[in-house]
Parts: sequence; structure tokens; C-alpha cells
Amino acid sequence: MGLAVWRSWSWPRVNWYSVCGVLLLISVLLGLAWGGRLLGQTLADAERLPIDEIALVGQRSYTRDIEVRQALSAIEGDSLVTADMEKVRTALTRLPWVNRVTVRREWPNRLRLYLVEQRPMAHWNGGDWLNQDAQVFQAPPRSGIGALPQLAGPEGSSEKVWQNWLKFSELLRLNGFSPQRLTLSHRHAWTLTLEDGLELRLGRIEGIERLQRFIELWPTLSRQGRQAQYIDIRYDTGLAVGWQLEQRD
Repeated sequence: MGLAVWRSWSWPRVNWYSVCGVLLLISVLLGLAWGGRLLGQTLADAERLPIDEIALVGQRSYTRDIEVRQALSAIEGDSLVTADMEKVRTALTRLPWVNRVTVRREWPNRLRLYLVEQRPMAHWNGGDWLNQDAQVFQAPPRSGIGALPQLAGPEGSSEKVWQNWLKFSELLRLNGFSPQRLTLSHRHAWTLTLEDGLELRLGRIEGIERLQRFIELWPTLSRQGRQAQYIDIRYDTGLAVGWQLEQRD
């Protein structure tokens, strides 16, 4: 006769950590899917929203509103999302009196533009300008600029001419003279012109010493009773004077 063995039955053990992990993973995936759908819907809606406001920041003296509007026509009809910010910056930088531009989006519908204008410091070679960084730029004349020095020189010499102008003009003004023009020739010779038309020929040396020599000798020259047309200071010592011819009746 066989012996029957009874075993007690129990529920299998559940790893609740694994179950919770799976449920958490499912929740995260569902959340990401829902969030992606909402984000896609939001972006789709934003792409249909036009730019309602443009904030123009920065002091402007020479750039006109109509020029800015014409430059912004490049993004006409675009939304804040689809508008090409680099295209905006490039179009505004091409305006003649604009030096630098920063463009920034401001949600939900504003475009903020920071404009830094060229600051004219001198006329250059007759028809161009020098800005605050001694860079040459082309721009139409504007009212309110005032009197500026006339500078001239070969291509690539603008910074050198500007730095010498600052040194020469300061020394002359301190001694009662009014410089108006500084020219660097293609042979690298310097010529200063005063307000009354008197030319100071300095030669190729950029030294202040020659200009100082003119200042020291000017009281003697001014007592000669004749009008000097130019003063040649290219010599190591002394100078030469070219007198204006007297007009005869």
C-alpha cells in the first residue's frame, strides 16, 4: 500500500521591485509620448503665429526707420520660429550707417534688435568715412555730423593715419593751431594742413620732433610780413618756407 504525501500550496512570491520598475517605465514612456505630442502641437501652432512686435534698441542718429523696415522685408510673413535670425542680422548690417547688430527672439511674438551705429570720426579720401575703430566705411551724408578732419592715405593705412592724426592734432591745438587735414602719400610722406591752408611737409618720418621745430620757429616766421604757403620740415635741422606770391594790381 502506497504512502500518500500531501504538500501545502502557496502563492508564488512576487518581486514588487520589478513590478514597480516596469510600471514606472511604462508611465515615463507614456509621459514622453504625451509630452512629445503636446510639444509638436505647440511648435505647429507657434509656426503659424506671426511676429507682432519688433523692439528696436540702441541710439540711432543716422539710420532711418524706412531703411530698417526695408531690411526686415527679408522675413516678411515668417513667424518667430521660422524667421532666419542670421538673415535679419545680415540685412541690417548692410545698412550704410549700421556697425553691429544683435538679434534676439522674445516669446511669444516679439523680435528684439540691438543696433550699434557707425560713429564718424573723420572724412577719408574725400568720399568715405572713418569710424570709431579707424575702419573705413561708405555711407551717404547726414545732417548733424558737424565738422570732421580730412584724412587721406593708401589702402590699408587708415589706422596708422588716424593714430598720427591724434598725436599731431593734439600737439598743434595745445599751441594754438587748428589742424584740418592729414595726408599720407603713396610714397609714405606726411603732410599736415592747417585751417588757414598752410601746409606742413613732414616727410617720411613720423616724429613729433619736426612738428615741434615748426612750433618753436613759427613766432619768427609770422613776423616776416608775408603769408607762407608751405613749410618744409623734412630736414634734420631747420626748415624751408614757400611764400605766397604777392598779388599785383
